[in-house]
Amino acid sequence: MEGTDSIPAVCGEPVFRIDTDRETVLRLPLTAYFSFVADNSPGRGMTTIAPREVLAVFERQERPGTPLTAPEVAEALGCPRRTAHEKLTRLAEQDVLATKKVGARGRVWWLPVSRQSAASGHRLTAGTPHRQAENAREQALRDLHDATRQLMHAESRDDVCHIAVDAARRIIGLRLSGLWLYTPEREALEPVAWTEPGVEEYGEPPSFPVEGSLVGRIFRDGDYRVYDDITTEEEVYDPETRVRSELVLPLGEYGVLNASSTEVGAFDEIDVSLGRVLAANVQTALQRVDQLEKRRARRRELERQRDELATLNRINVLVEDTIEALVDAATRSEIGETVCEQLATSEFYVGAWIGERDSSPESVVLRTGVGEGGESIESLPGADGVLPVPNPVATAIEDNAPRLIQRLEDHERLPDRLRTGLVSNGAHACLVVPLAYADTVFGALVVEKPTPDGFGDREQTALETLGRVVGFVINATNNRQLLLGETAVELRVAIRDTETWFQHAAERLDATLGVEGVVPTDDEVIEYVTVTDAPDDAVATLLDVPAVTDARVIATDSDRLFLQCTIREAQAALRVLTEYGATIRTARAADGTGTITARFPAATSPRDAMTVLEGAFPTAELISKRIVDVSDRSAAGISRRVADRLTDKQLTALRAAFLAGYYNAPRDTTARELADSLDIAPSTLYQHLQAAHRKLLATVFDG
Repeated sequence: MEGTDSIPAVCGEPVFRIDTDRETVLRLPLTAYFSFVADNSPGRGMTTIAPREVLAVFERQERPGTPLTAPEVAEALGCPRRTAHEKLTRLAEQDVLATKKVGARGRVWWLPVSRQSAASGHRLTAGTPHRQAENAREQALRDLHDATRQLMHAESRDDVCHIAVDAARRIIGLRLSGLWLYTPEREALEPVAWTEPGVEEYGEPPSFPVEGSLVGRIFRDGDYRVYDDITTEEEVYDPETRVRSELVLPLGEYGVLNASSTEVGAFDEIDVSLGRVLAANVQTALQRVDQLEKRRARRRELERQRDELATLNRINVLVEDTIEALVDAATRSEIGETVCEQLATSEFYVGAWIGERDSSPESVVLRTGVGEGGESIESLPGADGVLPVPNPVATAIEDNAPRLIQRLEDHERLPDRLRTGLVSNGAHACLVVPLAYADTVFGALVVEKPTPDGFGDREQTALETLGRVVGFVINATNNRQLLLGETAVELRVAIRDTETWFQHAAERLDATLGVEGVVPTDDEVIEYVTVTDAPDDAVATLLDVPAVTDARVIATDSDRLFLQCTIREAQAALRVLTEYGATIRTARAADGTGTITARFPAATSPRDAMTVLEGAFPTAELISKRIVDVSDRSAAGISRRVADRLTDKQLTALRAAFLAGYYNAPRDTTARELADSLDIAPSTLYQHLQAAHRKLLATVFDG
C-alpha cells in the first residue's frame, strides 16, 4: 500500500467469525471466510483435521507469535508431515497464518499476535467486529491527522522527534518506539526520542552504526523494511535482544523511525501504511524546522553584524578622535597619555597602557597607562612596573605584530601575575598592538576589554591602524625635537658584529671604511661611504659582500675613495636609527671593530636610546653618552622649513644629489647615474630637483 487511501479498503472489508463447537476460532475478512469454507468442504482431498486444531497448536505456544515448522505442527497433531504442510499452506494462502522461507529449503509459519488476540475474544455477532475495526481505523486516522498538525507547528528538531515517537505509539500501538538521528562525526544513528514505557521494560535504546546494523543498512538504502523475526537476519546488532519484529522507517538524510515488538510478525499492512505516512510527515517536519533554524540563524547573524557595524562605527570614531587629539601632543609622554586616556575612558575598554623595552632585554617596563574611570596606572597589572619575558607585550615588540588574547583566564602562556592583575581590573580579553614606524618599534599598546572573545576582526584592524599612527607621530615628534630642540642625547657605541655590512666590508678591504650618509629608498638603502687606503679592486671586493647589491666610485682624493653602495634593506641596520629619529654623526669600521655615534632627541632617555642601538646592533657596547647643546645652529630653522615644503621624493632626490657630488665642480656623478641609483627616469630626476631647488631658494629668500 502506498498511503492512507488504501486503508479503508483493507479495514472496511466485512469481517466474519468462524466458530467450531461453540469455540471462537478466528475473526476473518469475509472473502477469506468463503475461501476457508471452500477449501475445507467435502471433495477437497483434505484429512479430517480441522483448521481449528491447526490454529490451536499456535495458540498454545508460551510466547505468542512463535514460528513453527511443518514437522513441529505434524508432531503436535499426530498427522503426517505432508498433511500438516498442506494445512499450513492453505491457512497462509487464506491470510490466516503468516509464513516466510528460512534457509535454502525450510519454511516457518506463525499466527500474528493481532489475529490471535481477535481469535481469543468473546463470541460476537457478525456485525460487531466490523464496527470495531471501523472505529480503530477512524481513531488511527484521527491520531495521524493530529500528529501531522502538531509536526507542522513544531519549533525544533527535539519537538519533532518527541511528537513523532508519541504518534507512533498511539497509531501503531506498541510500547517500544524510538527515533534515531544521524551523527556524521560518529557515523552512527543516535537515539534522541523514545517511549518511556519501552525504556522501562527493555532498557535504554542503543546507538546503531551506519555500517554493520540492520537499522544502519535501511538508513543507507532509504527504503523501509518490516522484519517479522530479526533473529533470523545476519546483521542483527544485538543477537541477545528480546525484540523479534521491527518496522524501520527511514527519514531521508535525518535518520530512522523505529517501532519494535517482542512478538514475531507484530506488524500488518495497516501498520506499515500508517507508519510510512507518519515517517513522510516527520521528514517534512524536520526539513521545515531546519529551514526555520537557518532563517533564525541568518536573522541572528544579521542582527549581530548590525550590532558589530554599529559598534565598529563608534570605535572608528573613537580612533579618529584619538588621532586628532595626538596633533596637540608635543612630547612622547603626552602622546602615550593621550592615547591611553582616550581608549580607557571610552565605553568599550576598561584600561589601556603602553609597555616598552627595559634597559635589560629580559623585561618590559610600563611607560604610561590609564584604567577605567581615567585613573592613572602606576605599575603593570600584577607587577611592580617591570614584567619579565616571555610575555605578549615583549613578543609584539620583538615581532612587530599584534597579539590577541580573547580569554585571559584560559591563556596558558600569559604570566600568572599579569593574568591576575588584568582580571582584577575587570579585563577578560586584551589586544597588544605594536607602536611602530616602518621597522622601528617604539613599544606596544595594550587595550583591555571587559568581555571574552570581544575583539572582532575589524576592531583589531582599527586598533592596529591606531598603533601605526601613534608610531608615526612618535617618529615625527622625535624628528621635530631633534630638529628644533636646543639639546640632544649623543651616544657612542662600539660594535664587534662582523655581520654588519660595513664591518665585513672593512675586513675584506683591509682598510678603514666610514658611512657618510644614508638615503632610504622603497626596498633598498643607498649609503655613501669613504674608504681610506683602499685596494685597486675595491669595487669588486665590495660587490662580494652579501649585503651589497651595487657599488660604484664617485670620486677619488689621494688615498681615499668616495663610493655609492646600494645595501639590502634587511641588512642596512643604520636605517633603523634614522627611522627612530636619530642623526648618525659617525659610523666607522677598521681592524675588526666598529664605532657609531648617534644623536637622539632630548626627550629620549639614554636608556631608550641604547635600547634602539642594541635593537639595530645586538653587540653594541656603550663607550660614552652625553647631552650636547645644539642651540647654536642657524640652519635649523631653514632645515625645518625646507623639510615642511619638500615632498619625500623631492627631498630624497636632493639629498642623494648632494651626497653623490652632483653639485661639485666638476660633478662626481652624472644625472643618469644618479637617476639609475634611485631607480627613476632622468626626466623624473630633473623634475624633482627643479622643484626642490625652487622651494629651497624660496625658503632662503622669502622675507
